[in-house]
Amino acid sequence: MDLKRLRYFCRVVEQGSVSRAAKVLNMAQPPLSKRIQELEDELKAPLFIRKGNRIEPTEAGFFLYRKACEILRQVEDTTRETMAIAQKNNPKLHLGITHLFQSYFRSLLLAFCERNPDIEVSISVTDSSHLEDLLNDGTIDLALIQRPYRDEGYDVVSFDPIKPVAVISKKCLPYIPDTPVNYITLASFPLILLHRAKDSGIYEKLLDLFRKTGVTPEVLMHISQPGMIIDWLESGLAAATLLPSSEVDATCLRHCHVVDIFPSPQLFYPAMVKMPATNWIPEVMEIIAAGYPCNMNTVIPYVKEREVSLTRDK
Repeated sequence: MDLKRLRYFCRVVEQGSVSRAAKVLNMAQPPLSKRIQELEDELKAPLFIRKGNRIEPTEAGFFLYRKACEILRQVEDTTRETMAIAQKNNPKLHLGITHLFQSYFRSLLLAFCERNPDIEVSISVTDSSHLEDLLNDGTIDLALIQRPYRDEGYDVVSFDPIKPVAVISKKCLPYIPDTPVNYITLASFPLILLHRAKDSGIYEKLLDLFRKTGVTPEVLMHISQPGMIIDWLESGLAAATLLPSSEVDATCLRHCHVVDIFPSPQLFYPAMVKMPATNWIPEVMEIIAAGYPCNMNTVIPYVKEREVSLTRDK
């Protein structure tokens, strides 16, 4: 049985659609359909049935999916262990972290590196949507990102949502208010908003919240990196934005006010995400089991023999 066909089959099961699976695999739909048909011909059994706009695995297909995930995990473990031996037991971890939560996940990465100096860490820092693509094509083992809008096809550990704060240029708001500001009042300022490189996300959700109150904000620009937005505001651009509080240090800002928002819209959902065929990284899960995030500004102390129990987050 061809491993590539098994990987393709798993993606179709996880995405619930050949067209969506083809998209995440970065291939055309006809050859993917052909590979699935070849697999069905080899096994002499139908693997999918159509239900509305989705396709779902048959009983045989679901059995194959569970076994295929086990096989692919074993293949990945074997590959990683063989490479570690070949590289003189110098294992590697390929991580992706979104611009959106660099500060939030800093203590997790610091704790990991402190406890595992023998593990070489390769980190890709980019937009959450791009990191989802890197997960799908196997370039990274684990992504620390905004929780996927559609989590089918992923294993997800979700953390508590992060409180949003408004960052407002002093040119727009000379004096910091004594009480939290209603987020709708932000629409009275020109806005710079976070935006994913592709697909829907925070930007669309925030605009929808504004529109439901009958407000149409003036959006000057949208940017994927919180740090770049802050740079623009600190450079003198008269505008405002809404960012996760974990990524904003008010003591470093000279030309902006950082203002609490009420009611606080829940927009920022940090998550750790992997593909079902990939194992969780035990060294990372041990840190989370110890209580991460317990203190954003300190490295979590090492706790031995802490048992980790994980279930797939839905």
